[in-house]
Amino acid sequence: MVRTLDARTSLGSAGITPLNVPLGPNMPTLLGIVGLNIVNPGPLIRAQFNGTYRISVANLSSLPSFVRFEIFRGATYTGQPIYVVSQPVFPAESTILASFEGSDYNVPAPANNQLIYSCFATFVPGSASEQATRLGPECFNAVTYSDD
Repeated sequence: MVRTLDARTSLGSAGITPLNVPLGPNMPTLLGIVGLNIVNPGPLIRAQFNGTYRISVANLSSLPSFVRFEIFRGATYTGQPIYVVSQPVFPAESTILASFEGSDYNVPAPANNQLIYSCFATFVPGSASEQATRLGPECFNAVTYSDD
């Protein structure tokens, strides 16, 4: 039998009013973080997560740029990410709506009963003149399950 342990959302923006927050080049930026309560889990813990982010890029060159999303187990940009996806920004497009879904399987039970996932984005420009801006919506969601 599968049991839901916890579900959380990190909502940076509902997208109604643009954020207009710069996303620096080649610098990982924390976009979302969730802390899940893991109390008396069964023998197998797994997590599912998803996110949606809208980003605009100005002064696009003829080469595509990228926005890389990395999910870490923990609150910091350290260690090995558990999930990585890149979204290209082509010269014909100046705004992307990037969405992703992923999972983490056979997660060790945290000693402090708190499992944290963080979402970082890195803008990888095609040229030095390009500038990225976080517009919103921005949301990062995670849910954990265990077997009884």
